[in-house]
Amino acid sequence: MGAPLFRHDDGSENAARDLLLLLPRGIYGEAVLTRSEQLEVDLVQQNILHYVSTLAGAAYFYPIPGCGVVNAATADIVDTKGMTEIKAVGRAFRGNDLRQLLTYAAMLYASGVPAENLSLYNPRRAVLFSSGLDEISFSVCGRSSVELMQDLVDDMIGFQISA
Repeated sequence: MGAPLFRHDDGSENAARDLLLLLPRGIYGEAVLTRSEQLEVDLVQQNILHYVSTLAGAAYFYPIPGCGVVNAATADIVDTKGMTEIKAVGRAFRGNDLRQLLTYAAMLYASGVPAENLSLYNPRRAVLFSSGLDEISFSVCGRSSVELMQDLVDDMIGFQISA
């Protein structure tokens, strides 16, 4: 267990437990982990640290201002090229995950912060989806990313106007 990939970080664990305590049923944040659970936590943490080491200027828990009817949100990671959402799940990525990224990208666009690249990273499975916003936009709707972002922003704002 002395290998660098299995290094345990008490500070990160305590910070995660503090966040868990804020959630409904957060009392489970105080539970003692079994050895296998601790190993999984350490591996997930190491995978995230390894991934983030490839990013330039990473900012965690990046605040995203609300836009129209969509409330403010928090992106997992924003770096100089774009945005990454961490999905530490046992399943494959879903359409909802991509919709979340596109919504956040539109909200950033509305606030004047462009996201050229969008990524989903699953540290449990060590799976990364990463693509330029233009490529995603052309795949989703056959239009430029600027057109898609503007359409999404217009829709978010348009929903708050009563008929």
